[in-house]
Amino acid sequence: MNVLLQPSPIAGTLHIPASKSLSHRALICSGLAQGNSTIEHLGNSKDIQATISCLENLGAKINIDPKTALVSVQGCKPQNLTAPVTLDAYESGSTLRFFIPIAASGQELVTFKGQESLLARPLGVYEKLFHDQGLRFEQSQQQLTFQGPLTSGAYALEGHISSQFISGMLLMAPLVNGIDLDVVGDYQSRSYVGLTVDMMRQFGITVEETNDHHYHIAPNQEYQSRYVQVESDWSQAAFFLVLGMLKQSLTLTGLKQDSLQGDRVICDFVQQAGGLLNWQEDKLVVSPDQKINFTFDLADCPDLGPILCTLAAFIPGKNRLIHTARLRYKESDRVKAMEDELRKWGVEITSDEDSITIIGKDTYSSDHIVTIDSHNDHRIVMAMAVFALCAHQPCLIQNAQAVNKSYPTFFADLKSLGVELEEV
Repeated sequence: MNVLLQPSPIAGTLHIPASKSLSHRALICSGLAQGNSTIEHLGNSKDIQATISCLENLGAKINIDPKTALVSVQGCKPQNLTAPVTLDAYESGSTLRFFIPIAASGQELVTFKGQESLLARPLGVYEKLFHDQGLRFEQSQQQLTFQGPLTSGAYALEGHISSQFISGMLLMAPLVNGIDLDVVGDYQSRSYVGLTVDMMRQFGITVEETNDHHYHIAPNQEYQSRYVQVESDWSQAAFFLVLGMLKQSLTLTGLKQDSLQGDRVICDFVQQAGGLLNWQEDKLVVSPDQKINFTFDLADCPDLGPILCTLAAFIPGKNRLIHTARLRYKESDRVKAMEDELRKWGVEITSDEDSITIIGKDTYSSDHIVTIDSHNDHRIVMAMAVFALCAHQPCLIQNAQAVNKSYPTFFADLKSLGVELEEV
């Protein structure tokens, strides 16, 4: 799908979709609970479909009511698998890293399939853990094969590579009768682990955090079935908060003001960069005001990287993003992708191993339609769409269907705000 965006005025109110991070966690906890759980406002994207597929292949039964969109989940016990199983994570890093230890709670052979870009992502944390226990773990660009069982006991994981490894081990813990988990070294994106711990607690699991780097999950605990409602996604709201700050006022609904989502920090970033935010009961209004140079730390919110590059490009003068190394190991090398695409507009952007520097200016234009490559990355598509709407020239985004990974209705939502666009 190629999308042609035209310079357009925007206005209106938008309901932000369900949090992808919390949708994964709600599905997994309900899928591991005995009995029937119900999920309201579940996200609908390829990544969430991957998690549903994996749960079903492990024995869970999941039904989505076409009228109410309520999701009913009858749980399963992966630790009791009696035959080899094949799971497909599609392109979802969360799905892959969450389900590896969950599926390894039993002793059957597990084969994971997925896109090459996913299977090429670093899994060394798990590889070392499995090999230290004398367990099979073999990774190639075509598939991942491993065999448990992982057992109750003490584990230590590096904290600077991805919090998804830590969340995966915590989600597994009740299946193997509890674990102690130490996070070693620099602990990045810990807010995502906080989402995991909070969801586990909602499903009846006691998680003790004895210090900033240690988790204890006691034996003899089981997930309990629950009714849960998934809140809206701050990482998706970020695109519209930046759009509203740079262009014209927008009103966003569905967001939780005291959310535990780490990407809620986008509110602080927008305000520090000069935007106006105003909560009106359950509605958040964002408006343009000033433009202030910034240095933002992405250690705990790497998914905000692409849209913050867009923001930086429109703040005149020098702006920096630090702790950006992990952006190179997402669906694409997001540092290189944003460099490549922003330079097509004439943005002055440079990077080193762990930071990005952008010399911004007020406006950008071109004497031709600027053609953007999606890099098959949903966040690159959305960040560059926001950039195009703030510039003064039509823009063609190629392979824009990448948004289906996390936000299938993104372009429809832009249209609802008055954006002129078409598939070409």
